[in-house]
Parts: sequence; structure tokens; C-alpha cells
Amino acid sequence: MSKVLLSAKNLEKTHRQGDEALTIFMDISMSLNAGEIVALVGPSGAGKSTLLQMIGLLDRPTSGQISIEDKVVSKLDDHSLTLLRRHSIGFVYQFHFLQAEFSAAENVMIPLMIAGVSKSDARVKAEKLLKQMGLGHRLNHRPGRLSGGEQQRVAIARALANDPKILLADEPTGNLDPRTSEEVFALLIERVRKLGIGALIATHNMELAQKMDRILLMQDGQLKEVKKVA
Repeated sequence: MSKVLLSAKNLEKTHRQGDEALTIFMDISMSLNAGEIVALVGPSGAGKSTLLQMIGLLDRPTSGQISIEDKVVSKLDDHSLTLLRRHSIGFVYQFHFLQAEFSAAENVMIPLMIAGVSKSDARVKAEKLLKQMGLGHRLNHRPGRLSGGEQQRVAIARALANDPKILLADEPTGNLDPRTSEEVFALLIERVRKLGIGALIATHNMELAQKMDRILLMQDGQLKEVKKVA
């Protein structure tokens, strides 16, 4: 049986607006196993990004419990959350958020050096990751000289730099044309499968969702698993 990397139980997120409380979602429970790729789908505004931020330890639930590898994290202080996030979770967003003044390799080196890796070792690993993403010929190019698909591949390499156990992706191909989207998604899935990490990927693209192991639907403040098309 695959190891459970992530467990969320009875999550609720409520925002206060003056005297009123706006509930984004409530009683959300889910799990993510090692080697599993799960699609998170649902209409815009349903709370998919909020859930990813919460699971990624960037936001705290109003109530409920999150565990990573059997460690309850909901009560950890901000410093402990930062360390856990740095070493256990990788993020890929719709917009790559690369640093324009740095090369592709340098962008991937940044999280490694923040985690304490030496500059020389960080460069070796960054170049290896980028070559695995098919960007060996773009190592020293700045983002402005890369195509949209190439920029997103750099972002994926950056997300994998610290060997995370969990990868969270929010519309990782949503800003790309269909052909490039397919290519980038295929590379993302190939790396996730090879590394055996767990991935939760929010997407509006149902064709891509069908290629994942499971599909979770976020709608009307609830989360439920839906069947894949045979």
C-alpha cells in the first residue's frame, strides 16, 4: 500500500467581512499518497486555490486538521511551517513567477541556496534538473528569452529543486496554448511518476484531469471524488 503523504480532515475556511462570515468551504477531507497524481477541478471561485494554499501551509484553516507524513501541522508556528514547506512541498503556479534578472539555472538555484546548499552544488543540481526538463540548451538564458512553455518548465524544475514529497500545482498549463500545454503537462507527469512523489493539480482542463489517477471536484463549498470517463 502506498504511503499517505498528506491528510486533511474536516477543513473549514471562513473569512470575516465586517459582521458577516463568508464560508469558502467546510468539512473538507482528502488524502494524497506517494506516487499518486490527483486532479482538483471545479468552477472558478469554488475555493481550489484556497485549498491548495492551505494544504501548502501558506494559509491556515479556520478549523480542521492537516497532517504531512503523519505529522499534524495545523498547530505549528510560522517558522516551523516555513521549514516544513521548504523541504516537503513544491509549488507550480499558472504564472511562472521567475526572477527576470536571473538565468534559468539561477532561478532553480535560488530555493536550493535558501535551503543551505552551496552555490556550486546548487548549480550542479539546477543544471541537472533543467536538462531533465529538456532545457540543457537554455541554462544561461534569462526568462525574457524563453518561450512560455520553457519558462513553465523552469518553474517545474524550481519546484522540484529541494526534492519535495508533495507537489502542488495551480493551473500549471493554464497560460499556455493547447500544444504547449500538453507537452509541459506530459513532462510534469513524467517527473512526478519517476520521483514517486504525490501531486495535487488544480485544472480547468478536463482532458488533462482524465489523465490523472483520481479527480476531486470542488463545488458549493464541498469536495467529492468523481468518476473518470472510461
